[in-house]
Amino acid sequence: MTVSTHMAYKALVWYKFVVGRPKGSTTTAKARYPQGGILKRKLVITALAGLLSATTGLVGIGGFAASASASSKPIIVGEISGTTGAYAAIGQAAFNSVKMAAAAINASGGILGRKVKVLYGNDGANATTSSLLFKKFVSEGAVAILGSLDTGPTTVAVSNAMKFPDVGNIDEGGVYPNGPTKAPYPWAWSTSMNGYGVGEVIGSYAMNHCSTGLYIMHDPTAYGTTGNTGILTTYTKKTLGDDAITENWSSSSPAAATMDAELTKIKASGADCVEAWLTAQDQATFVNEMHSLGDKFTIIGNDTTNSTGVFASLAGANAKGVLAEELGILAKAPSPALKKYTKAYVKEFKIQPSIWGMVSYDGLMVLAQAIKNGRSTSKNTIKTQLNKLKNYHGLTGNLSFTKMIHTSINGPQFNMVRYNTSTKKWSVVK
Repeated sequence: MTVSTHMAYKALVWYKFVVGRPKGSTTTAKARYPQGGILKRKLVITALAGLLSATTGLVGIGGFAASASASSKPIIVGEISGTTGAYAAIGQAAFNSVKMAAAAINASGGILGRKVKVLYGNDGANATTSSLLFKKFVSEGAVAILGSLDTGPTTVAVSNAMKFPDVGNIDEGGVYPNGPTKAPYPWAWSTSMNGYGVGEVIGSYAMNHCSTGLYIMHDPTAYGTTGNTGILTTYTKKTLGDDAITENWSSSSPAAATMDAELTKIKASGADCVEAWLTAQDQATFVNEMHSLGDKFTIIGNDTTNSTGVFASLAGANAKGVLAEELGILAKAPSPALKKYTKAYVKEFKIQPSIWGMVSYDGLMVLAQAIKNGRSTSKNTIKTQLNKLKNYHGLTGNLSFTKMIHTSINGPQFNMVRYNTSTKKWSVVK
């Protein structure tokens, strides 16, 4: 007999002895409590109920123990994304999808019988804002933070300092501060697109298809340097250029001038392929300048090139033949869960969902699963459960983590895709 079962048994015996004896007994509740009456009986029953709840966990919903007072309070989660700035479309997709995930969880009874409440914060791709939002949400009772993609290294650093879970759509450059072969930050788990993995598939493609050489342009943030590290992992030849480009997506003229200077250097290098790991806006500026100057290179984008309609819209006809990367599962027939999500997303927001929405949805769902598996919102329990999450059926595939692997999406899961201006679609490169 367990301790809790033994205590419950003693509680039942105590109730029977104090409140009422079998027929014919001389010891009754009235005898023990001469002024007892109904009030005393109620007090005893109330005390017993509390004891049973505390010792056996019999008060619960959905198979998980939860006290009456706990079940009345929502489980709070903070969501941080940039809904303004260069990646505003990605941030909005994250907000939309986390909203859908929370609604789905609550409609099915919540987590441990408790509703989920999400606090949303726009960091505007600003590290200071992101840090303040993280701490604000923790102070307001959040059990974990989701994001941020734009400022992943910041949120992950804060989570590490506070020893607090950071999950979901996170820049994986922050998850692995010393590279993908080294230990991750212990308090961050990314369900997002893996920049290292994206870079690896780009490097492999360039090794086999760029006959005269590869020239790399990347932004100087952790996102850009992560992608660059991934490329150089699989592209073992010497690159013909490797330039960190300060992005200027919000002003086309200075950006165009920068791109003109880069095009001059690329032509002089002799490269036939150019990796443009920049914002979708700057990528479009680059290909438009390239065409206006009569240059011809194979342009390889990154995982933002094709994930929203920004690049294709700004580049127009010049987007023809541009390459990018796509999660392999998207090239297959969608799962029933992904079909349901897509239909609901279009109905709610009147646009097609992007991969960034899907990974954000999965972020909240794996957090919920970790809490359920551990039957607790304790940060240490969440950490333990995430580190042993295995084959969770998410929108982006079967998701798993270990103590050393804190990214659920990795290199072998990506395909190279090419844009077709006639069909306005991205197709897998065979």
